[in-house]
Amino acid sequence: MKARRYVLYSIIYVALIWVFVFTFFNQNFSLSILEYTLDLPVASWVVIPIALFALLSIFHISYYGFKNFLDARAVKNDLNLYNSLAKEVFLGLESNKDFKTDLFQIPSEVTKSLSPWLNLGEPNLKNEDLKLAYEMSKKVKNGEVCDLKKFKLLKTNPLFIQNEKNKIKADYKYALTILSSKIDASDSLYQEAFGSALNNATYLELSKFGFDYSNEDTMKLINRYIDGTLEISSQDLFNLINKNEFQTDEYISLATHLKTKLDPDKLMGVFDRLKNEHSNANEAYLYILYDLQMIDNLREIITSSQDGEFDKIKTLLFLREHGKLAPASLFYK
Repeated sequence: MKARRYVLYSIIYVALIWVFVFTFFNQNFSLSILEYTLDLPVASWVVIPIALFALLSIFHISYYGFKNFLDARAVKNDLNLYNSLAKEVFLGLESNKDFKTDLFQIPSEVTKSLSPWLNLGEPNLKNEDLKLAYEMSKKVKNGEVCDLKKFKLLKTNPLFIQNEKNKIKADYKYALTILSSKIDASDSLYQEAFGSALNNATYLELSKFGFDYSNEDTMKLINRYIDGTLEISSQDLFNLINKNEFQTDEYISLATHLKTKLDPDKLMGVFDRLKNEHSNANEAYLYILYDLQMIDNLREIITSSQDGEFDKIKTLLFLREHGKLAPASLFYK
């Protein structure tokens, strides 16, 4: 209710009470205080307390109305100040705005902490829940693993997903857990888990999932085998390579790298089987024969080859037959 209406209604109310009482009690009543005597109609004595209460309530309403006016003006001024602060943050300017109301204290600190250009230091957050949320967000962003159960985040929440990725980076076995429950993982989280497993899991652990490896994935696993971070049998190695179709140069690259890891017989056995499954692996097999100095076997295959096939191998044989030093590395790096 507006103050003016309240004053008007109060006056009307007091007047009606006075008229009502005066109608039934048209008499005077005297009150003596020390040497003073006050003689008033009974109706007046009745409405004096009501009028006094109405007057005090008007003072009360006026006081808080004025106070609310000052608060509203302070909020409006702080709103304009906050808009200026936000503009400075977007422009990468340092800001030292001083807000008069508590309403903008926390939002201003949060806004400064979100500056895309400047590090304005840690925000001074007095709200414990907000402070905890900020700290958790910062830790997760920095790669730490945090307990986010308190916040009850959805599994599609980016903070939740990043925290799960941090768990995967900290322990590849957690990645295996994610891969086991693919239905509950987002695509990005699943890819993160797959990448972690590919780089860290044992071949036995990987084989439980029956992954369809791309050529790039296969090369990663073979490089791990060569580096000594993955144990794999020659049979599993053949199965791994055989699942995909590589280009001729890629098979040769596999042969040149695997010869430093596999025994000659196993290496030749793997590529002998590969050439029977993939024609692109023929030259890699011939390269292995040449590198192992199995020249007779090599000549038998070359003799039945077409013109224009295996020119590098034929050139190496030609140079060898004419007494020239012709290592396989001359053409195959």
